Amino acid sequence: MLAEKHFLTSIDGHKIFVRKWSNPEQATAKAVIHINHGMAEHGRRYEPIAEQLTAAGYTVYAHDHRGHGHSIPQGGLVGHYADTNGWNLVQSDVYRVNQFIRESEPRLPVVLLGHSMGSFIAQAYCIKHGDTVDAVILSGSGFSSPGALRAPRMLVKLEKLRSGPKGRSALIDYQTFGTFNKKFGQTRTEADWLTRDQNEVDKYIADPLCGFLCTNQMWQDFLGGLDSLSRLRNLQNIPNELPFYLLSGERDPLSYHASHHGIHKLANHLRSAGQNDVSVKLYEDGRHEIFNELNRGEVIDDLLQWLDTRVPEPVAPRNKATASA
Repeated sequence: MLAEKHFLTSIDGHKIFVRKWSNPEQATAKAVIHINHGMAEHGRRYEPIAEQLTAAGYTVYAHDHRGHGHSIPQGGLVGHYADTNGWNLVQSDVYRVNQFIRESEPRLPVVLLGHSMGSFIAQAYCIKHGDTVDAVILSGSGFSSPGALRAPRMLVKLEKLRSGPKGRSALIDYQTFGTFNKKFGQTRTEADWLTRDQNEVDKYIADPLCGFLCTNQMWQDFLGGLDSLSRLRNLQNIPNELPFYLLSGERDPLSYHASHHGIHKLANHLRSAGQNDVSVKLYEDGRHEIFNELNRGEVIDDLLQWLDTRVPEPVAPRNKATASA
């Protein structure tokens, strides 16, 4: 597997770090998979997935979202999108990477894969630029109604008033990730909610680029983004024929409830918005990071099967997009 690294310049001059994995022995790939990682992590964590996807004939790109990984400028803030307009800027970064992919791989279909926070960024991206991708994979995702978001948005607003937009709130962290872990009773670490694979949990905890607290401003940006995604009128701007594949661990605490699973609520929300092709796959006992779960071989096999049935063959070079991010 060949790994390349690039820095791209986004709409506001921000530097975006991008990794590319490809198979140098393969003349033509089937498609490009563009990975959008989750909150408080980075793109390199997806290298094992990239290895399996490249072995199956795909080229893989993953960029670090602003405020994460190597997309933090010298002296910049960890876990901070921007002082203003952060949610839109994160989407513009995805668009810039998409442009780079289509310039580099003009004949290949592009599949957008978003995990957790990245799954919501992917949905928001498709509202504006759904015509720039050929399929969408959402992992570790869910759905929150405007009513369900009211309390957390108020908490973030109060914490922002208390400690400022660049402050970091232990209370917000406890009300989110802390409650996730408590759903598994007695646990070995604070990150056991991620996966049943203890080796993967330990690697996450030991990674200095993972597990940090995000700023109050980033939380406000993110929850505002979730609120916009809860509105059907916004999702109706996504092209109806765009295939969606939703996969999740059955016990993913981000979306698990006793009476229903958030991934099914999200699927129904997308269908209500007019999406014609929404597939759902749940894995028994799986937790949040389904690609790092004990049964990840099965997860990848199922994903490859779906890709084979949904992603079109490589085509003639696309026209460059003229819309601005």
